Amino acid sequence: FSNKFKANLGVHFSGFLVNKKTYASVQPRVSMRYLISEDQSLKFSFSTMRQYIQLLSFDGIGLPTDLWVPTTDRIKPQDSWQVAAGYAFKLSEDWNVTVEGYYKQMKNLINYKEGSGLFALNDWQDRVTQGEGTSYGAEFFLQKKTGRFSGWVGYTLSWTDRQFDELNNGERFPYRFDRRHDISVVAQYELGPKISLSGAWVYGTGNAVSLPRSKYRTYFAEDFSGSIYPQQIQDIPERNNFRMGAYHRLDIGINFSKKTKWGERTWSIGAYNVYNRKNPFFIDISNEYELNEQTGQFETIGKLKQQALFPIIPYFSYNFKF
Repeated sequence: FSNKFKANLGVHFSGFLVNKKTYASVQPRVSMRYLISEDQSLKFSFSTMRQYIQLLSFDGIGLPTDLWVPTTDRIKPQDSWQVAAGYAFKLSEDWNVTVEGYYKQMKNLINYKEGSGLFALNDWQDRVTQGEGTSYGAEFFLQKKTGRFSGWVGYTLSWTDRQFDELNNGERFPYRFDRRHDISVVAQYELGPKISLSGAWVYGTGNAVSLPRSKYRTYFAEDFSGSIYPQQIQDIPERNNFRMGAYHRLDIGINFSKKTKWGERTWSIGAYNVYNRKNPFFIDISNEYELNEQTGQFETIGKLKQQALFPIIPYFSYNFKF
């Protein structure tokens, strides 16, 4: 529109045919930028999207299992729209800052029904329900692009929730990957024209999981045969009512680069998770027995045990660019 104000306008169309059922979607999108000055700008975007492959996550405290399942003639595709606005400015010739806020609305999301899970034998379409969700937050980004020392600091404050009529009494609950705080710090320092040091530290709020308040065992008779089978019942007051421990780690490396007549090669040596953080992967509930001095009987006490996956991992790599 002018030297200061520019916009990209577009429309995306998609279609999906399954079992003689057709899903069609028209998705308008727009992004705009306005230059306040040479060092400052405002940005705005709006987009609508449709996705025909959906993520189905297990909300329990056991081994995390994520499945990707397709749209069917019974399971509708996921729809969403998102709006974002930001402000970017230069602190100096080397330093740039961006502050941005966003809001996203989603519908036709899927989740397991109460009492259903990965290992049930009936059709997975019978084990899921569809609902809606929201995601919103603010992001801060500080970056240095030039000089012997370069890198960036990023911080995101966000909320993500879900709402299903058949789950959690219809009340909203935090999504498994709701991450209140997300931080990344990345730096690189050139010791010389051929040697550089690099490091990255990341931090994230722990995943939300459903923790039972109590559990008990009941018995029921199998039809026809009359056999008795045990069934474990868990009392979960609300969905994703517990937070696992925070995730954080530090990665470091040293890079040896050399330009050749065919391109540039780089040798890298370093380690992931340098301080050997035992980041939570899933939680186990184990039973321990304690003597009740008043009754003289042993009582079963459930204890939570956090299981980690990766310790410190050294690495060696070779890259060649041409």
